[in-house]
Amino acid sequence: MKLQRNLIGIYVMLLSVCIYAQQDVLSTANKNYTNMSYSQAIKLYNALIKGGYGSSELFENLGNSYYYQSNYALANDSYDSLFKRTEDVSKSTYYRYVNVLRSQNKQAAADLWLNKLKNKFPESFERSSNTSNILTLTPKALPVESIGFTHLGINSMYSDYKASYLGDSSIVFTSSRDTRKFTSLKSPWTSESYSNLYQSTLTSDRIGSVVTKLKGSVNSSNNESSAIFSKDGKTMYFTRNNMLNGKIKTDSLNNVLLKIYQATFDGKRWGSVKELPFNSNDYSCAHPALSPNEDYLYFSSDMPGSIGESDLYRVSILEGDTLGTPENLGPQINTLGRDTFPFITSDNLLIFSSDYRNGLGGLDLYYLDLNDNDTSIYTFSAPINSSFDDFGLIYKVSEGTGFISSNRQETTTGSDDIYEFTGMQFPKLENVTLMVESDKETALVGVTEVVMLDENKKVIGKTTLQADGSIRLAGFDVRKTYYIELNNENYETYAQRISIAEARNKISLIAKQPIQKEIDLKDVLKLNNIYFGFDQWTITKEASLELAKVVTILNQYPEIRIDIIGHTDSRGSTKYNDKLSLKRAAATKEWLVAKGISADRMFVTGNGERETINDCHKTKNCRKKDYALNRRTAFIIK
Repeated sequence: MKLQRNLIGIYVMLLSVCIYAQQDVLSTANKNYTNMSYSQAIKLYNALIKGGYGSSELFENLGNSYYYQSNYALANDSYDSLFKRTEDVSKSTYYRYVNVLRSQNKQAAADLWLNKLKNKFPESFERSSNTSNILTLTPKALPVESIGFTHLGINSMYSDYKASYLGDSSIVFTSSRDTRKFTSLKSPWTSESYSNLYQSTLTSDRIGSVVTKLKGSVNSSNNESSAIFSKDGKTMYFTRNNMLNGKIKTDSLNNVLLKIYQATFDGKRWGSVKELPFNSNDYSCAHPALSPNEDYLYFSSDMPGSIGESDLYRVSILEGDTLGTPENLGPQINTLGRDTFPFITSDNLLIFSSDYRNGLGGLDLYYLDLNDNDTSIYTFSAPINSSFDDFGLIYKVSEGTGFISSNRQETTTGSDDIYEFTGMQFPKLENVTLMVESDKETALVGVTEVVMLDENKKVIGKTTLQADGSIRLAGFDVRKTYYIELNNENYETYAQRISIAEARNKISLIAKQPIQKEIDLKDVLKLNNIYFGFDQWTITKEASLELAKVVTILNQYPEIRIDIIGHTDSRGSTKYNDKLSLKRAAATKEWLVAKGISADRMFVTGNGERETINDCHKTKNCRKKDYALNRRTAFIIK
């Protein structure tokens, strides 16, 4: 019995030692995680899991560590383990989980957890400036499937990213390629060498280009990245670790921070490096970008007042290169996640990356027009965006060319690579306000539904008329044609094709009149004629828009019935034209039936060539367009 007690005591002692050891390892792992030493944190967390230890905190931190290293497959596994234990986590962790699910092509699961996120945090999820009665195409993916997309030969087996233009023929980019002969400092975040700035003049085939380190005192033994250059090529802004006396400095929590620096070119090399005044030892500032007139410097930061993990800011550049006070770009642009890597095009488009919007996964690229007070934000389709990290886009408007950085797996050589795109054209988007009036002396009565359709008659948005009688349209392409439909039970349905570029006129709604029998619906609804092609009875796109008005009136007045009368021009035999006109009437009825109108409310007949609306008869040669006026369908109320 004494021996048994001793053995139990030894077991308890060993168990206690093991528990204390686990707690010590966990404490060290958490410290590494807090300090953003994700590589070391991952090793320790996995050692604990292998030893049989697991907790919600461990799997959340492990998932976040993999996430910040852009290892989304392993982040997915860790978050799976986390959410099996608890759903009581931060909204940011929820959204990271949605992102990694998207990156692994688990769209159904991503949608499920996105809905959970919306239900759990409804008050903070929606971040749009658009009110409910502004009809907007936001978010709209810029279709870029037809652009050229090239994986550059300058990429290495290490991380290569964030290219910038230096003059007309060179780019400067960030790389962690190890060029040291004997040793190299490693980043605790990625375990790769600290990054430096490199320069390359791209060859015509973009392969085998010469790469050299940027000359001067800009590069150090620590991280440098994300350079941007003034138009004259004499001033550079770039990101570097927080430095003190040539060594990396940390904040009070031992976090390695980032700062933005300025350097000048003396004709041979870069030097005179100085820290910008808004930097701090308590937060990070990174990834500078210049406005077209070089009067603003944009950047990313987590300084006090930030909404998310990193926000977009700008600061005015004043006389003598002095700087104003940084201003946050606001909650319509910034999210609870990472908003970073800004770039401003020559025509004042802000392009940036974010991981907290409804994208394809990881960091996705977005843009908005800074020339407009509206903050509608648009995204890109593939191949610009992917299910992995896509960031650091730069763009020459005049050439339609630019570069992005990505860690997409299918083509990437290292952890991040640089890609060139060609043939990119941004649509010219406009916000338009249309005014609606009525033929009544009083203001519009009742609720007016506004329906927008694309050029293929597909509904792309619905809203209601605002109190002042206006329709506000946001983010519509001026190069395209749309269709607009207004529905109000007190007025005749309005349906018309519009061009955004020319949409400046008022829309007038006509008050409904009592429906009288033996009246042509064309006169009641102000219908355009329903025309057919020569020897055709197919319903055209133009005809379908007019027929939609007929559907509306028949739904509004279920008691009425109509005769559908088909007509032809005078060419062809009378017998053939009678059959053709009947086919046209029948095709029209079939279209209306398909839209839900009861077949017993419509009677079809064919009048052939007997009721031409001009003098184009068999004995007279007419122009094609005059013959076409007779190939129509009429609707008579019964």
